[in-house]
Amino acid sequence: MQAVKEVVRQVGYTSVFERNRNSKARTVANVGGSGSSKSHSVAQLMIDKFLNEKDKQFVIARKTMPALRRSSYGLIINLLQEYGAYKYLDHNKTDNVISHLQNHNSMWFMGLDEPSKAKSIAGGVSYFWLEEADEFNLDDYLSFKLQLRRPPHGGINQCFLTFNPIDGNGWIPTVLLKQDDVELIHSTVLDNPFADPEYVKSLMKMAEEDENYYRVYFLGEWGRLENLIFTNYTQVDSFPETWDSWGYGLDFGYTHPTVLMKVLRSDNKLYWHECICESKLTNSDLIERLSHFERGDIYADGAEPQRIKEISNAGYNIFAANKDVKLGIDACKRQTIHITKSSTTTLKQIRSYRRKKDSNGVILDEPIKLEDDTVDAGRYGVMGLVSRFGFATARPHSTEPIKALTFAGSGGVNNKVLDRWIKRN
Repeated sequence: MQAVKEVVRQVGYTSVFERNRNSKARTVANVGGSGSSKSHSVAQLMIDKFLNEKDKQFVIARKTMPALRRSSYGLIINLLQEYGAYKYLDHNKTDNVISHLQNHNSMWFMGLDEPSKAKSIAGGVSYFWLEEADEFNLDDYLSFKLQLRRPPHGGINQCFLTFNPIDGNGWIPTVLLKQDDVELIHSTVLDNPFADPEYVKSLMKMAEEDENYYRVYFLGEWGRLENLIFTNYTQVDSFPETWDSWGYGLDFGYTHPTVLMKVLRSDNKLYWHECICESKLTNSDLIERLSHFERGDIYADGAEPQRIKEISNAGYNIFAANKDVKLGIDACKRQTIHITKSSTTTLKQIRSYRRKKDSNGVILDEPIKLEDDTVDAGRYGVMGLVSRFGFATARPHSTEPIKALTFAGSGGVNNKVLDRWIKRN
C-alpha cells in the first residue's frame, strides 16, 4: 500500500487539482465549463486524501444514487484501479462504502434519496463532495454541512462542490458564494491539458450556435435561463403502476451520450425515465445494455439506419422515429411531463432547452442543438406513441401489429411501410 500512496501526484493532474488541494476554505465551489477537469480533479483529491490521511470519513453524494453510480462513484473506482490501490481496499458493494482499514478511513457513496445515511455515520464527516451541486438546494447543502464535525486532527473539514454555471439566479451564486468561508475555483477546458482537441473545438463552436451555451460550457460563466421551450414538467419518484401505453425513445451518440428514454402514458399523463445516458457506447455495448431492460418498442434517430438495422437483427422491435422537431415539441408540450427524480441528466437538460435567436435577436421557432440528447430521446418516444395511439388527449384508435413494420425474416426496418402506416394512423 505504501507504494501507491503518492500515485495520484505521479499520474497526470491539472492545476485544478492543485488549487483544490491548496484551499483552506470550509467550502470549495468548483464552477466551470465542460471538460475543465473539475470532477476528475476532485475525484483525484478525494483519493489522495483517502490514501494519505488517517481516521477520516468521506461522503460522495449526488441527487440520486443511480446518477452517482454513472458518474463519480464509477470514476473513483476506476481511478483506484488505475492507480493499483483498489485491490488493497475493502469495498462493501451493498452499502456502497470503500474502507481503508490500515488508515481507518471510509468513503461513503449516497444519493439524496437516502438522506438519513449521512446522519448515521458515527463521529461525523471529514470531507463532502457534492457532484452536480446545482441539483441540490440550499437546505440540502446546509444539512450536509452540519455533518462536518469529525475531529480534524490538525487539518480542516471541507465540503467540495462541482457544477456547471447554468443558472445565474440559483442559490449557489446568489447565496452560497457570498459567504465568507467559501472559495470559488473557476476553470475552463483550457485548464485541462489532457482534453481532446476535437472536443475543445466543438465547445468553441458553441459561440456560433448560442451565446448562452458558449458562456456556460466554454467560458464557465453564469448563464441566463431565457427563451425556454419546456416549463411543463415536474419530478416524480417513479412511474405509476397502471398505464395506457409505453415505449422507448433512443438518441444515438458516441462523444455525446447515447440516451434511452422510457416514455409512458397513464391516464392522459406523460412520464419519462432516463434508462441509459452514457458516452462512448458502441452498438454492441448498447445492445448489451438493452438486455437489462424490459422489452418494448424502440423509436430511434432515423439518421442512423445501420445501427437501427443491427439492433433490429439482435431481436428488438426498433423503428425510425418521426424527427419532425416542431411537431415533437408540440406533442410534448400538450401535457405536463412527469420526469423521474433519478433522471438527473434529463432534468438538467430540459431546464436549459431553449429556442435560437437570429443575428438580430429575434427568437426563432427552433431549438438550439446543444445539450439536447435526453430531450431528443424523450421526443422520439413521445412521437412513437403518438404515431400508434394518437395524442394523449385524443381518443385512442386501433392499430395493426407492430411487427408488420419489419421485413419478413430479416428483422430490418421498412421505413416506407412505417411512413405509410404513420400517415394512415
